[in-house]
Amino acid sequence: MAIKTDQATQALVHDLSAAIRGEVRFDHLTRRLYSTDASDYCKLPVGVVIPREVDDIRAAMEISARHQTATIPRGGGSNLSGQTVGTGLVLDHSKYLNRILEINPEEQWVRVESGVVLDVLNAALASHNLMVGPDPSSGSVATMGGMAGNNSTGSHSFRYGMMADHILEMEVVLSDGSKVLLDGKETATMEALSRKNSLEGGLYREIPALIDAHAEEIRKGYPGTWRNVAGYGLNRLLAARDGGSTFNLAPLIAGSEGTLAVITALKLRLVPRPAAVNLMILHFSQVDQALEMVPAILEHQPAAVELMTAPSIMLADGHPAFRPRLRRFVQGNPGAVLIVEFAEMAQKELAHRIEAFKTWLGRSHCGEPIIHCVTPEQVDNVWQIRKAVFGLLLSKPGDDKPIWIIDDATVPVDRLTGYTRDVVAAGRRHGIDINFDAHASAGCLHMGLDVNLKTHAGLRLLELLSKEIMAIAIAHDGTTTGEHGEGLARSYFNEHLYGPRLHQAFRSVKAAFDPENRLNPHKVVDPIEPWNTGWLRYHPGYRTPLAPAKTHLDFNDFGGYAGLVEMCNGMGVCRSQVAGTMCPSYRVTKDELDTTRGRANILRAAITGELGPAGLADEAVYKALELCLECKACRNECGSKVDMAKLKYEFLAHYQERHGTPLRSRMFGHLALADAVAGRAPHLANRIFRSSAFRNLLHRTVKIDRRRELPLLAAESFQQWFRRHIPPEAAPRGEIVLWDDCHLSFHEPGIGVAAVKVLEAAGFRVKLIKGRRCCGRPLISKGMLKQARANARHNLHRLREVAEQGVPIIGVEPSCIACFRDEYPSLVKGETADRVAVQAFFFEEFITDLAARGELDLPFDPARPPATIKVHTHCYQKALGTADKVLAMLRLVPNATVEAIDSGCCGMAGAFGYEKEHYDISMAIGELALFPVVRAAAVETIIAAAGTSCRTQIKDGTRRKARHPIEIVADAISY
Repeated sequence: MAIKTDQATQALVHDLSAAIRGEVRFDHLTRRLYSTDASDYCKLPVGVVIPREVDDIRAAMEISARHQTATIPRGGGSNLSGQTVGTGLVLDHSKYLNRILEINPEEQWVRVESGVVLDVLNAALASHNLMVGPDPSSGSVATMGGMAGNNSTGSHSFRYGMMADHILEMEVVLSDGSKVLLDGKETATMEALSRKNSLEGGLYREIPALIDAHAEEIRKGYPGTWRNVAGYGLNRLLAARDGGSTFNLAPLIAGSEGTLAVITALKLRLVPRPAAVNLMILHFSQVDQALEMVPAILEHQPAAVELMTAPSIMLADGHPAFRPRLRRFVQGNPGAVLIVEFAEMAQKELAHRIEAFKTWLGRSHCGEPIIHCVTPEQVDNVWQIRKAVFGLLLSKPGDDKPIWIIDDATVPVDRLTGYTRDVVAAGRRHGIDINFDAHASAGCLHMGLDVNLKTHAGLRLLELLSKEIMAIAIAHDGTTTGEHGEGLARSYFNEHLYGPRLHQAFRSVKAAFDPENRLNPHKVVDPIEPWNTGWLRYHPGYRTPLAPAKTHLDFNDFGGYAGLVEMCNGMGVCRSQVAGTMCPSYRVTKDELDTTRGRANILRAAITGELGPAGLADEAVYKALELCLECKACRNECGSKVDMAKLKYEFLAHYQERHGTPLRSRMFGHLALADAVAGRAPHLANRIFRSSAFRNLLHRTVKIDRRRELPLLAAESFQQWFRRHIPPEAAPRGEIVLWDDCHLSFHEPGIGVAAVKVLEAAGFRVKLIKGRRCCGRPLISKGMLKQARANARHNLHRLREVAEQGVPIIGVEPSCIACFRDEYPSLVKGETADRVAVQAFFFEEFITDLAARGELDLPFDPARPPATIKVHTHCYQKALGTADKVLAMLRLVPNATVEAIDSGCCGMAGAFGYEKEHYDISMAIGELALFPVVRAAAVETIIAAAGTSCRTQIKDGTRRKARHPIEIVADAISY
């Protein structure tokens, strides 16, 4: 395709804008957002079209043809091989083309648009006890069109095969803009189509003739493994022709990576959801021992066999959140474990299969110890850790990063042992240890290969290892890719894998479908070299000259601000719509800009100078980060642990140094001062706060939305109550510090009273810190980091003595304790900040830990009436791992039924929901899950939420009052 001039681009934009109902975006910010996916590649597209309907795609194809512009179909952008990176016009199917069109549970099939996400579809199918067979680990992001284009598989491919095995029909748009249906054509229909003078007609003439001409090469020239996504699926068409009476081109489009047609809808065969699932974890001292057992294990027809090796096990074992969960199914320090899953429709059948396998294992004397996982919780825990390890591999900071260009070559299972030995030896010849895990049931090896592509030595290592490992895989009758596809990463090796005649047949297929080579060029045929520096995200010329040399927060653990930005690898888990919290704003807008990945891409563009000389002072970056709610979900849920909240805090500080801090930000940042002043005359202040005139004034001037009710002041502050409070004479457990946060102090002192009641009943003497300041959370969230550091130093000075004495510091507002744990050590480096962080506890964390040690004996009223409690947990409780402990604390209450609300972020996020321009999106986030559950709850059901913002959002969105969990616990105590 020709390079477009400004004038040519303007003409393209004009024609697209006139013809398309969807979004046409050619601004530099959007192009940067779509310049990468989850791969190692980066290239600016000419522009982006986000179609609302299939006719938009047809129009885009016709117009791009007139303007000699390539087109690049894109779904979730979660692929690892660069399939959606290129210089053409990107067509993003994910935002609007995401309807489930029809579910037929009786015949077990579904029709969907191409942008439907796998996890969303499976959630809709769950009530029918059906599911999609292929289950790639990117299921929270991957779209059905993308999965078809990649011919995706997953951990259970031994049982369910690949996407091509389940596709019944496809609706596609061809390169000339024509819309066609690909399904099983009878001979007469096919002959009639072949007589048409059209691109579609040509396909029914040329493809059958091509298969006939190359039949013998097709039978003999494909790799010896069925788990193969390299090349075009001519072997499937030949097998179908030999064994049936119809001709269906859909299996040829599967795995074609958008190079033959643009998929707009699919009809998929579904599979029954297993009713009974068990896992058996087999332990081995050596990896070879495990791999040698796999062929024999497969004879017992498991649903999956996964390999985890010692490096991955050690990585999970070293993570404080994952270690206890790992140790539920891994004993000692094995060289490898095999996760063997059996799944059946009936428990009796499963038990019979498990018993037969156990008998065989006993005779084989292998895989000991053997850990059995039988409950759904145990099974889910294993699979979650298995997937989490992949994220941990990505979370290591530094310039040595995992690369995906040679990560999933696949061989026949009986060749796996020899293949892995040769791969390890190849690595050692180049001076590196290659670690790997595997979909062992499929012979698919995933290599943990860290290379610094910013150096010429790293780039040369990539080239040498790529060539050598691909040659090793081919020598073992394997394929260059068994899962992630060819894309920019592996198309280079296609001719080596298939030989010149079959590769030429692929060229002929491409020419039949796309005679002008406008569909996703450089994939499968006509490749680039995978180590071409002009296409790599990181390369020897990569620099970050505009990254801040001096930061307010400490980024040393990441190698600086740029290091944390670069930890985002583009996997796109932040686009999840079903599980977890992130990314709250994306779940409403469905806009790539509002993902952690999108924000990281913009920050990287800023610090490399690609947005211009302003760097972090660029208004485009402010726009990109505006809807980040600073929920910290990415810190916990993102595989690479990208802490976008921290990046945003620092960005705002630098941006405001150039542009000034808005008055509204200063008002929110100093709310503690305003509370202290207003608290001197609470009745007068409340009359003002209730006044519609005052709220209208705020709405017009500083854009605090008038639809929000301002928090009212209590007649008596918590500190006033505490001064007249008479504690119990005895305090056998000693002293404890209660952090009396600003909201508790002036607005809801009853929460503080409840906390004191519980702590004193547990045997503690409660102490407050005199002269303390606001923790600084409002200042931090608005980027006022210099003032926040002053508050932090002040508070640390007053907390130092109790921290050194080992006195626990307990807080009931999650934002404050998260501030002590997360921000103070970064704002104020030193021993005191570290000690305070260690001694700071969320209330639920402290109480449940006491209970777990048998050290909690609260005088609960056993005759308390039964109660149902529905709990919304704060984002910071989720991010710092205490959400489950909120539920556990409330379950201490007698006769209480405690249920978690699967709600993600409430949408308030401190000041965010008060801001006029953010009010609507704030409420829309609440409507995603939280508000409907609260509204549907019975009147007598107790709604619990620890966060001040969360309780306000629930009140404003549902008119229901939520209670702090500690109040509920305190109410259950009788004394």
